[in-house]
Amino acid sequence: MIDFRYHLVSLVSVFLALAVGIVLGAGPLKDPISEGLSQSVEQLRQDRDALGDQLKTAQAGSRNRDTFITGIQDHLVAGQLEGRSVVLVTLPGADADAVRPLTQALAAAGARLTGRVDLQEAWADPASRSARDIAIANLRGTAGGASGTATPTRTPSPSPTATPTAGTSTGTAADTAAAEVLARALVTTDSSPSERPDETSRTLLDGLARAGLLDVNGDTPGRATEAVLLAPGVATAVQGVVPTPSPSPSPDGTPAWMALASVLDADSSGAVVVGPASSATTGGILAAVRGQQALSTAVSTVDTGGTPMGDVTTVFALREQQQGSAGSYGFGPGSKAVLPPRASGG
Repeated sequence: MIDFRYHLVSLVSVFLALAVGIVLGAGPLKDPISEGLSQSVEQLRQDRDALGDQLKTAQAGSRNRDTFITGIQDHLVAGQLEGRSVVLVTLPGADADAVRPLTQALAAAGARLTGRVDLQEAWADPASRSARDIAIANLRGTAGGASGTATPTRTPSPSPTATPTAGTSTGTAADTAAAEVLARALVTTDSSPSERPDETSRTLLDGLARAGLLDVNGDTPGRATEAVLLAPGVATAVQGVVPTPSPSPSPDGTPAWMALASVLDADSSGAVVVGPASSATTGGILAAVRGQQALSTAVSTVDTGGTPMGDVTTVFALREQQQGSAGSYGFGPGSKAVLPPRASGG
């Protein structure tokens, strides 16, 4: 049994050890300890300075690379999308600053930009899903009822109230129905669509805008032969992990965006999803697309969005889509190559 004498001996031992340490530290070990600490601090300072220099060099290299690519961009992409039309669809949180340089690259490639729509959080927010589905149900008759104008989908649309299909992560049937309505307004398989939006497209986009599901940026777009979806990055990117979204207890809107990418691709000559590097990491939309084999072999992805390299890669990916192929491009998890092989000719 532990008694008072045991505690007393323990306390004496502790204080004795402290006293010995103080004596040694202030005596024979004082200089070696001080010298060791000084050397460690100096080494850390040198390491910090070296890393700072490396960072500055890397940043300068990145800036110069971007300047170089921008300078030769028009030559690289000239004629790649001649006679084609492209619509831009921005997802919530996408970098608005990435739009202008991308549109310039598309124009340099010979593409006609039909317009841009900005999707809102309500499109994929589970809390707004009921209101979205009601709005979509009201518009589906218009989308499919205009004789000679509706774009047929690859498979019949199930009821908007259906649950997700087993074994798939590209959203619910309601997500697919919503995507089909938007696809009818924005894209077509017709190789020479009218530059002006038809009345059905106007009605659908007006209805979606009134429902708070999207904003039309500028004039109402005509129907395009291809689509580019601009995806947001991931706030906290996790590097070096399997590029699939982690299960989360909170509802995730990513499946709705996957359904949209799939339908836009099916109802046009092709679709490309573009985002920053972080969008290819866990929780990112590019990671989700790349993580599903059926979708990744149909829809192209580019994880260098927001850079001159990403703009050029997007042009090449759109050209590849026209030719019936798809790929995952960039440097992030799941990428198969830095960029597609440059197509020859116009």
